[in-house]
Amino acid sequence: MAKLIVIYEPDGNRSPFLRGIMVQSLVNAGIAFDEAYDLAQAVRNDLQEAREITSRELKDRVAALLEERYGREARAHYETSPRSESEIIVHTTTRSEPFSVGILARSLETCAIEPEMAIQGAHKVLTTLKNTGHHEIDHKALRRIIYRCLHEHCSKAAAERYLSWRRFENSGIPLIILIGGAAGSGKSTLSSELAYRLGISHLQSTDMMREIIRAYLSPQMVPTLMYSSFDAWRGLPGASDSAGPAIENPVITGFMSQFTTMKLALDSTIERAIEERRHLVLEGVHVVPTELDLEQVAHKAVVVPIMLASMKKEMLGRQLKRHGTENGQRAASNQLDNLDDIWELQSWLLDEADNAGIRIIENWCIEEAASIALKYII
Repeated sequence: MAKLIVIYEPDGNRSPFLRGIMVQSLVNAGIAFDEAYDLAQAVRNDLQEAREITSRELKDRVAALLEERYGREARAHYETSPRSESEIIVHTTTRSEPFSVGILARSLETCAIEPEMAIQGAHKVLTTLKNTGHHEIDHKALRRIIYRCLHEHCSKAAAERYLSWRRFENSGIPLIILIGGAAGSGKSTLSSELAYRLGISHLQSTDMMREIIRAYLSPQMVPTLMYSSFDAWRGLPGASDSAGPAIENPVITGFMSQFTTMKLALDSTIERAIEERRHLVLEGVHVVPTELDLEQVAHKAVVVPIMLASMKKEMLGRQLKRHGTENGQRAASNQLDNLDDIWELQSWLLDEADNAGIRIIENWCIEEAASIALKYII
C-alpha cells in the first residue's frame, strides 16, 4: 500500500494520512470507536493506490461513506463538527485536555442517557462553547453548560441523571454493585457491560473465589464446594448417589452450605473495596444480598443489589446451552441434565429477592438489561 500524503487547504501543508487522527475526528462526530475504526480502514483501503489527496477531498469521501452506512444525519454531524474543536481546552484539578464531542457523548451514556440523545447533547454543548467564544473552560463551568444543554435540548430527566452521577463521582463514596442469579442468567455478561460503561476496573466473580477456596482447603473440609451450586447437596453428610440425600429440599440446603463457606470471602471483598474507596462489581450465584452483612456497610458506600432472571424454563435451557458452547460441552451437558434443579434454585433466589424488595431484572436482551440496570443504579 502506497504512502498517502494529505495536502491541507488553504495553506498547502503536507502530512501523512493517519488512521488514528481520522478515527478521533469520527469519534468527535459521535461515531462509536469500533465503527469509526472500521470506517477509517475502509477509506484507507479505497485510497491504497493514491499518492496524494487534499483534505477537502478526503473529508468528502468520509462524508459520503458515512451517509452510505449511517444516513444523512451522521454525515451532517461529521461535516458540521468543527476541526477547531480541539482548540477548546478543559481544565480540571489535575490536568488540561481538549474538549471532545465523542468522549462527552460516551460519558453521557454512562449516566443512563440514550446514545442518540447523548450525541445530540454533546453537539449542543460544543455549539454553545463555540457561540460563546470559549477557547478554554474550567470543568465545573463546563458541567453547568452540559446540564443546561441537556435540560433545554434533551430532557429534564437526562439533565438530572447527569447531575446526580457527577455529584456522586465527586463524593468519594464507593459504589458496590451486586449481581446475583442462577447459572445461565447472564450475570458475567451484564457485569462486564456495566463495569465497562461505568468505568469500574474492579470486577470480581464468586466462581473465582470458589476456585481459590477449593485450592486451599481439602474436600473433607469443604465437601459441598467440590460440586456446582445446584448439586452441592451431594457433598452433604448423609447424601447418597443411589438413594438421594435424606434431607428436605436438598438443592437449597446444599447451596446454602456452599454459601456459608464462602460468606466470609464475599463480606471481606466488599469491606476491602470500601476501605480502599474503589467501586466494585461483584457477581455470581453466591451473591445473595439477603444473606450478606450489607447493613454494616450501608453508611460507608452506595450498595446496589440486583438479581437477574430467566422467566421461562426453556429460555434458561437455551442460555445454558449457549453458555456451554462458549465454555465446554461437558459443563453444558451437566447443567442441562440438572435444569430442574437450576430452575428450583433460581425460584428460591428470586423469591428471597422479591420478599426483600431487591430489584429483579429479566435478562433476555443484554442491551435492554444493561439499560434498565444503569437507570436503576443512577
